Amino acid sequence: MLLVSFFFAYCLAQKCRSCVYLSEAGMSLLVGFLGGGLIELLVREDASDRFAEKELRQTVVGFSSTVLLCVLLPPIIFDSGFRMRGAFFWANIDKIAVLAFAGTLISSLIVGFMLVAVSGLLPFAPDDPDGPGTITLPEALTFGALISATDPVTTLAIFEQLQVDPHLFNVVFGESVLNDAVSIVLFHSFSKSIGVKDKTALASVFRMLMDFVVIFAGSALIGAALGCFSALLFKHSELPSHTEQHGPKLELAIFLVFCYAPFVLAEGAGFSGIVAILFTGLTMKRYTFYNLSDLARQTVSTMVSLMASCAETLIFIDLGTSAWGSLQADAWLVAWVLCSCLLGRAVNVYSAGWALNSLEPSYPRRRFEVNDMHMVWFAGLRGAIAFALSSQFPGPHRRCAMALTMWVVLISVWVLGGFTAPVLQALRIRRCEAEQLKQLELTLEPAVKRLAIVRWDRQYLSPWLLRQSVQSPPSSPVHRQGEGSAAEDDVRTVRITPYATCAPQAELQDFSQPGARALLTAEISEDPE
Repeated sequence: MLLVSFFFAYCLAQKCRSCVYLSEAGMSLLVGFLGGGLIELLVREDASDRFAEKELRQTVVGFSSTVLLCVLLPPIIFDSGFRMRGAFFWANIDKIAVLAFAGTLISSLIVGFMLVAVSGLLPFAPDDPDGPGTITLPEALTFGALISATDPVTTLAIFEQLQVDPHLFNVVFGESVLNDAVSIVLFHSFSKSIGVKDKTALASVFRMLMDFVVIFAGSALIGAALGCFSALLFKHSELPSHTEQHGPKLELAIFLVFCYAPFVLAEGAGFSGIVAILFTGLTMKRYTFYNLSDLARQTVSTMVSLMASCAETLIFIDLGTSAWGSLQADAWLVAWVLCSCLLGRAVNVYSAGWALNSLEPSYPRRRFEVNDMHMVWFAGLRGAIAFALSSQFPGPHRRCAMALTMWVVLISVWVLGGFTAPVLQALRIRRCEAEQLKQLELTLEPAVKRLAIVRWDRQYLSPWLLRQSVQSPPSSPVHRQGEGSAAEDDVRTVRITPYATCAPQAELQDFSQPGARALLTAEISEDPE
């Protein structure tokens, strides 16, 4: 099924480029769903099990929760952190942080309390027939945390295909990466309270939130520390010389060890390995990557991306094959969960937008436009992370939680993901061509370098962690692609027309005079003319 998924992904990319209603993730999910249905049909047709279809189904169809969370999920999270850099990320760090931290918590609480509100009215089928038919507050909050983990891989693929506004792309991508880490830690924090009795619901929520803060901070510290240690190791070792003589195998092997070591260390210490490996990916891309030899550097990005792609495809295939045994849930309960997810996402996005727009943004930060808010709300799809967490749902309603998660994921990937392109056009979301993107990045970079956190990094951390020859690593994709650099006083404004009326080439207005960058050169014009 993995081979079939890759084949159809190739067909979508090369033969059906105009098809934006079915992404690679949706195709993998469909392949798994059809494959699982075929095996289910064989099992039902052969009552005597002459060909051991039942054993085949148990062995092939569905990974264990340990395999999902400890083998398949780490490469995906590491790759997300490894790619989460660039001028557009730092220019939108305020939106990303508010949506990922405060927004995910708000969404989890809204979904949790809405489930508690219908407990006793709608049936929460227990795993044990004699178990309780109602759901407790810790169980509801745990489910709210796992279902708040967004995975907009379908949306992002369409964004790339249609060359959507890079600011919006980085908001959706950056928020989804941090949102996954926050959701996973909230899930583990809330799940610890299942079966524990507190005097009040407020005391229970407060204790769970404090547990979240401790776990997230400790995990991030472990991940960042190991990432910095790997940078120092590659900086002071003679591995590049060894690579010149014997090839990059040893260098790549050590790099891979550091990719997974934070996960093992954090889990062993009682923290979150997923959060640790995310911050390891961030620090290793910022520092360790530039201490590698040229040959290893050319290989490592492809290697990390390949592992993540294979892992994510396997999870979506597993999700599709598992759907045949995990779809038994009350229709009204499924509808209520979908409504609670949409409402929680709406409160998350629009409250964050209102709070951010109430403050006057300083360049390079931008206002959170209303149409961008609509698109960010619509892009909150559920996927691999939510499904992997549901397989570890504690308490007496695990099967019910998995069934509800399965329905939400299937609907969000196939329905919401399929309508991404029409929604983009209806909202008149801006897009830009490759040449426009390069010019916009060159314009934005000088302003990003003046941000306090970036200046602190260039003054203290970079000299400590980077080789002398790479003391100023590139901070935008333009430089990483070897497209050259622009002087700070030689910039051009890129004016990008709205999605529906986008011209083949954006109008470029030259501002080559000294001091021209003081203008708001990276602002995107709303005027289609």
